[in-house]
Formats: sequence, C-alpha cells, structure tokens
Amino acid sequence: MKKAMYAVCVAVMLLVSPVLASDYDSALKTAKKDSKPVLLYFFNKSCGYCTMMDKDTLADKDVSAVLKKDFVFLRVDTDRWADLAMLYEVRGTPSSWFLDPSGKPIRQIPGYIPKKEYKTVLEFIRGRHYKEMDIQAYFNMKASKS
Repeated sequence: MKKAMYAVCVAVMLLVSPVLASDYDSALKTAKKDSKPVLLYFFNKSCGYCTMMDKDTLADKDVSAVLKKDFVFLRVDTDRWADLAMLYEVRGTPSSWFLDPSGKPIRQIPGYIPKKEYKTVLEFIRGRHYKEMDIQAYFNMKASKS
C-alpha cells in the first residue's frame, strides 16, 4: 500500500512540475544507468544555514569532487518545487535526501552539516555501508580508527 501511494505521489508531482520532473526523472535514470546513489539537496534562498552549507560544505573541493564522481546530485529549491519537498517530507532546509541507484530512499539528513562530517556521510552512502550498519555506528567506527 505504501509503495502504491508513493508511486501515485510521484506521478502527481511529475505532472505538476514539468521542469523539475525532467531533472528528477533524468537524475533517477542516470543513477540507475551508472549505478550511483542520488543526493536530493533541498534548500531555499532565504535560508541562512543553506547559504552556509553551500559556501562551507558543498563548495569544498573534496566534497564537490565526490559529488561529481560518485553521486547524481540534484539541488531542489523548496520555494519552487514544494511538491517534491512534500513528497520527501522535508520539514526544514537544508536537507539531504539520499536514494539508492534504483531510487529507493536510503536516509534523510536534515540541517547544516560541516564539511568534515559531510565527507563521512558521503563515504557512508558511497560505500553502501547503510546495508550493514546505521550511520551513528559508522561515525563511531571512523572515530575509533582516528
């Protein structure tokens, strides 16, 4: 039942927002073809933490390189595409939604994330560690190795 409702919501969203639908659909197709996870990065222009995330985290050369190489990255302005934010139950910005290559949600991480922690999150998703442990266990494992 939940999958059917999700499919209906996606179909409605695609009909309502043709520009985003094209980007969203393209991102999902590319992810599946290239076997890469998707990062839906929800933001809005009036959000101070979004500005900080853009300047401090996403603009970092290492973060940017990983996103370009290992992810299908789609920026979603919640002011322009509120329906997609609603579909993914985004309650505030910034918010990072990670999907597996088939489009199945892996995890949402809300809020501003400093670049060091974001790099660890990207490693967690890229390495598909979510299949064997939760993110806190991964952070703990990384901290114990340092």
